[in-house]
Amino acid sequence: MRSAPLVIYILTGCGTEAAPVDLPMDAPAPEEPPVLVDVQSPPTTHAELVPWLADGAYQTWACEAAAHPARPPGAHGSNRICSNQLLSQSIEGRYPIGAASVKELVRNGEVTGYAVMRKLADTGAAADWYWYEAFGESVVAEGRSPGVCTGCHGSAPRDFIFTRVE
Repeated sequence: MRSAPLVIYILTGCGTEAAPVDLPMDAPAPEEPPVLVDVQSPPTTHAELVPWLADGAYQTWACEAAAHPARPPGAHGSNRICSNQLLSQSIEGRYPIGAASVKELVRNGEVTGYAVMRKLADTGAAADWYWYEAFGESVVAEGRSPGVCTGCHGSAPRDFIFTRVE
């Protein structure tokens, strides 16, 4: 049995007739474009954050030199904070959309978890931020305005952020 060639119509403009293009039935599928990862913008889902954090690209941001005990009223325990360029370079007012921080949560000298914030909107509300905290696959908080995060960060001196690393 003879197979018919696959015909694809390519439109070249509005109101233009489609021109048929013959492709063999066994033609390879077009390659998917590569996924571009922006090291300045943490993803906003647990599934995407796990490999992004493991890659460690955020460590190229402005980071504290070493882990330290939590600053009052901190509930995260020993930690080290990194600020992306938008957060690090913002000196007054609300932070710009895209500002982000990664807090490494440290126990016995090892990073055991992460807290991540990324600004998604600019209304002045806690819901402007994506909030995330997890230890491995155990997610403590994720999303916009989780009370466990905003209850403390609502008292931050500027736009829900306590520490901006320059």
